[in-house]
Amino acid sequence: MTRSFGIVEEKLCEAEFFFRLLKGSSPLDFDSRFYFSAFVSAARSITLVLQATMHGVAGFESWYHSVQEELRADPLARFFKKVRDVSVHTGLNTLNEVPLEHVREHLMSQSRDGRHSHVIVLPDLHGESPTVLADAVQASEEFFKSLVMIIYKCYDQFKFIVDPRWYYTHENFSAIGKTFEDAVVELGFPRNWASCAPEGDGGWRSLRLQQPPCQINHIFQEYLRLCITDPDDTHQT
Repeated sequence: MTRSFGIVEEKLCEAEFFFRLLKGSSPLDFDSRFYFSAFVSAARSITLVLQATMHGVAGFESWYHSVQEELRADPLARFFKKVRDVSVHTGLNTLNEVPLEHVREHLMSQSRDGRHSHVIVLPDLHGESPTVLADAVQASEEFFKSLVMIIYKCYDQFKFIVDPRWYYTHENFSAIGKTFEDAVVELGFPRNWASCAPEGDGGWRSLRLQQPPCQINHIFQEYLRLCITDPDDTHQT
């Protein structure tokens, strides 16, 4: 892996940033269209950045093949890909654009609920009609959650590679045929410093203390109720 996984983390945070702006905006705010466009663009880029970052990592291509199959089978993922493509190639923004066949439904919904909400036209998965009018924020959040799950699964599957705290564990270095001294040198210290380290896992723990924890655990927790554990929390040796 030649790129830092932090690029993937940043893109995920970027998508969430614009989703939050969209969620907190009113359909009467013209800026909400910018938030939606930016969210779709950032969200669509997440898997592209993931592939570029993980290129060359053993096992990633076969793992990601199953992810691609899931995305192709997901109607919402296909829809947002189309929305992004239309936006990029034509400049059109589909947020709150209500076609004639849904105008009556839209007006009745606003009158009944007494509030304005962002809407978007989705394909009707039940086949009763060509399209349905849906809550744009709800659809965006559902799509975003599916992307967060992909990143979570990738993080969990390849944590010894993408997470610096899991990377600097005895388990990982033993698996790749390296020693604690090699880890010390990788961090830019003289090799003989390894002899001054605490015994057992204390030395590894001292190296991990210099590394940041998972930077997107707050997103995993909020949208999935999951988190990436820290090796020291699980008494990893």
